Amino acid sequence: MIVRPLFFILSFTAVLATFVLAQYWSHAYGLFYFILPVIALGLYDIVQRKHTIQHLYPVIGHLRFVFESVRPEIQQYFVESDTNGQPVSREFRALVYQRAKGQRDTRPFGTVFDVYRAGYEWVNHSLRPQPVQDRNPRIRFGGKDCNQPYDASPLNISAMSFGALSRNAIMALNKGARTRGFAHNTGEGGISPIT
Repeated sequence: MIVRPLFFILSFTAVLATFVLAQYWSHAYGLFYFILPVIALGLYDIVQRKHTIQHLYPVIGHLRFVFESVRPEIQQYFVESDTNGQPVSREFRALVYQRAKGQRDTRPFGTVFDVYRAGYEWVNHSLRPQPVQDRNPRIRFGGKDCNQPYDASPLNISAMSFGALSRNAIMALNKGARTRGFAHNTGEGGISPIT
């Protein structure tokens, strides 16, 4: 590696130049406060065997850890777009913040999402909607060998914790589920009766 001999040459040159400069300029001794700790760090890096990068690249090898520490910020502010952040994109985070502050959460003149990519989903309005044939669809659970087959709705209310919602919200969801004949999982380990 060319870095280690170069480090020794530059260190020796820096110490020698500082010493010569100090003979003619009394403030040059202040350079020792900067140069000697850097040289000491470089010598320690060469001797130590714990970190290979610091061993091979004395002093400047520490920059790797500096860049590693600021990597998330660089990624978030300079690399990611508004729509590809993980686990939540900046676009959706901004939407939550706007709604929490009571600000307008719509974007005029279009969207930032690529609506032509594979897998993008949306709902279009229909100019001629088809009449709904079955207003109460059911799915049969259990075949001909089942002792107690039952029919269930494909539309159900998933688990939401009773503690996260109010009593009135749970009762309203329960009432809606009962009127249309589907199940409501209250989130407390039980399913409300359909009766």
